Formats: sequence, structure tokens, C-alpha cells
Amino acid sequence: MPFLSLGRLPLSSTLGADQLASPEERRSLEVGFCKRCSLVQLMGDAAEDSPAPAQPEQEGLLERLMHDYRLGSHHLVLALEGSSQQLMRQLMQAGVRVVYLEPHPERSKAASSKGILTRHERFDRHYAHLLREEGLQADVVLVNQMLTYSSDLNGLLESLAEVLKDTGSVVMELPYVRALLEARQFEHFTHQQQHYFSVGALHELVRRHGLWLQRVEPLSEGYLRYYLGKSRQVESSVGWYLEEEQKLGLTDAAYYLEFASRIAAVREALMALLTELRARGRRVAAYGANLQGTVLLNYVGLGREVIDFVVDSDASKQGRYMAGVHVPIYGDHKLLEEQPDYLLLLSHQPSGMARQYPEYLKRGGKFIVALPYPDILNTPLGHKIQIGT
Repeated sequence: MPFLSLGRLPLSSTLGADQLASPEERRSLEVGFCKRCSLVQLMGDAAEDSPAPAQPEQEGLLERLMHDYRLGSHHLVLALEGSSQQLMRQLMQAGVRVVYLEPHPERSKAASSKGILTRHERFDRHYAHLLREEGLQADVVLVNQMLTYSSDLNGLLESLAEVLKDTGSVVMELPYVRALLEARQFEHFTHQQQHYFSVGALHELVRRHGLWLQRVEPLSEGYLRYYLGKSRQVESSVGWYLEEEQKLGLTDAAYYLEFASRIAAVREALMALLTELRARGRRVAAYGANLQGTVLLNYVGLGREVIDFVVDSDASKQGRYMAGVHVPIYGDHKLLEEQPDYLLLLSHQPSGMARQYPEYLKRGGKFIVALPYPDILNTPLGHKIQIGT
């Protein structure tokens, strides 16, 4: 059942100057909810499989793995694409055998240069069968976010079950759809990420492939860590999350339709606020030349008539333009050179931005946050001030 449409959005996040005159490829971005299994997923013409992003250092995972599984030289950890290379090195230093499957050429090369046993291969049904024929079954499989980016969930889980020992565990960290919806983070719905999981949706999905959701742990920034296995050793954390989701209505379509109505209100409020500021002669820039920022600008309809420019500290994005709306992207220096009255935060928390740009704030600049509802912040103290001032 579709519940949210963000319109026809560009597939890329930024464009080069030489691409501005060419037609951009756009696709409808529509999100749906399955009433039968509670999975939230893209509908219609979703993009092809995208590589899972590289995983940063995972909170406390090394200690958890070493303590709970007592890993040693006779154990095998199979790390799939985008897994934390720092974690793999730490496991190797502890004497654990690690095999890394990475189809992304740059990440594969980087891992090999660090001494990690790396195979430049994509993990799928075929390669899972080859691993099984080699006698390689894992005590732990690190999956990163592959489930959210895969177009073949059943095939991926079938493959995981094939390479996992009967006593082994699959460990994955995924964005929690409840956290995303409660914060109204519609900009995280992109063409690249195809699935958004509740605990209930993942629980139903893995059971079809002989796996059990055994443990759930909360992480920062709206993520959950999941442990899957072949035995029915289910901890109380799983039941707690399932019960909470039932109470909150995450198994009901009405929950998602209400989210969509709130997002429409955010869109109207943000456009009204920025239009009012421009009418008063105020200048507005934005921060964050990432895919989420592109989604937000295009969905709300914020082009160069509203946003003067975007700043981003990533040098590879500077000199380019935001896809769809063609707002130019500059380095941090532009913010102090131009000193716009307001900076719309397309990504990052206000507290972190206050530490990054103290001089901008000292000169009287103010931050605008779009979500969960548009506000002007009197940072660095983080106090909200009345909209329209």
C-alpha cells in the first residue's frame, strides 16, 4: 500500500557544471507499506542495487563479539561489503580468521593493503554456494546494511543461512524505521535505499529462511543492531520491541498515512518560512551536499530563488551543483565570506554545526532546522526563537 510520494526526484545528489544544460534522469519516489509483513519499501521504478555504504566503527561491537562468542583462531568471521575495516583488523589482531567479500574496487584494494584477506566478489546465492563447497561456514557474518539496499531480500537471507554455522550468528546494523518516522526524516527515503525495517518486519522476513531474530540492541542515531541465528534462543529484547511496535501501531497502515500527512505539513511550513524571510530581504544558504539534502530541496521545491548557495566541507563536492535545483556548492569559506542571515541545515545536528561554525554564529548568523518541524535556532545555546524573526 503506497503511503508517501515525494515526486520525481533526481537519481544523483550533485552535478558538474557541464551537466547543467543536459536533461537529468528522474524517477518517481513512492514509499509503501506491506500490510501482510509490515515492511516499508520503495515502490515503482526503484533504482538497481546500490552498494552498501562503508560502515563506520561500530559501537562496542568488538567487545560484544569477543565476549559473547569467545572468538579465537579456530573461528571464522565472514565480513560482507562495506563492513568496518577497523573492526576486521582488530579481530585479526585478536587471532580471529577474517574473510572479507567486497565488490567495490576501491574498498577492496584498501582492505587488501591493510593485510585483510579480501576477495573482490559480490555475495549472492552463487557465491554462497561456492563458499559452502570450499568448506567455509562462518561463526559470525557481518552484514552491514546490505538488506536495506538489496533488491533480492529472500536471496540474500537464503545465502546467509547457507554460509552460517548452526551455532553461528549474523550481525547487522540497520536504520530503525520507527526512529526515522518519529523524527519525520522523509529525506532518508532515496532511490538507493530500497527497504526500511521495523523489528517486526525483520522478524517475519528471517523466519522464512530458517533464521531467528535472537537479540536487538539500540544504537545511536536511530540504528538498531540485530543478531540472527539458526537456533531459537530468543532474548527478551526481541519480544519487548515487538510488543512496543504493536502498541504504537507500526503494524497498522494508519501509522504510515499519518506520517505522510505530517510531512506535507513540514513541506508547507518550511516553504512559507523561507519565502517570508526572502520577502524581508534576508539571505539564506544551506549546509549539506548529500543525497538527503538533494531529496529535501527537491521535494520542498527550494531552488536558487530561495537558497543562495550550499556549503559542504567535502572538497569533492565543491564547485558542483545540487541535482534538480542547481544550487551551487562551495567550501566552508563561502559562509564567512557571504555571511548569509540564515543557514538551513540539510544534514548534521545543530550542536555539531555550532562547533564547526562558531564564527558564523558570533557574527549573528542563525541556523534553520527543517525537521521534525521547521525552526530557527539561536545557537550555540540551541534555544528556539520565534519563526519569522
